[in-house]
Amino acid sequence: MKLLENNLCILKFKKFYLIFSALFLFSCSVLDYPCRFAGFSVEKFKNEKNVAFEKNFLFSKKEAFEKTLSVLNDVKARVTHKNFGKGYIVAFDFSKTFDFCLDSTEIAVFISEEMDNRVNIKAVSNNTVLARMFSYKLFEAFSNKNEKKE
Repeated sequence: MKLLENNLCILKFKKFYLIFSALFLFSCSVLDYPCRFAGFSVEKFKNEKNVAFEKNFLFSKKEAFEKTLSVLNDVKARVTHKNFGKGYIVAFDFSKTFDFCLDSTEIAVFISEEMDNRVNIKAVSNNTVLARMFSYKLFEAFSNKNEKKE
């Protein structure tokens, strides 16, 4: 009888463990952990409100994505990862152009489609000065009326 009780206890524990493991593995936040571990997560930037600079422009998402990559290239930053579908670009090594930041300081640029062929461009960094200076350069490139859109 005692053996049967032990087996039932073990089965209940296994069932609990399997259910808990399944819930843990399939929760949305857990799916981001491998990206966070590899350094490719943008979650830390999505929740930043105090150091985000954003503006709307009359561009398609593709044009905005390409122009942002061009500006990042102009300031000699290195893109660590980008995803056109999700609309983000993460770059670092801004110390070649902006001498007030470390080379490991990152900026994330989020590009989201709005109505009427407009995009919202949002530059986020944990370095407020860098976010402000880079967003100024980025928004200036988007606002430049003399430059032809391709």
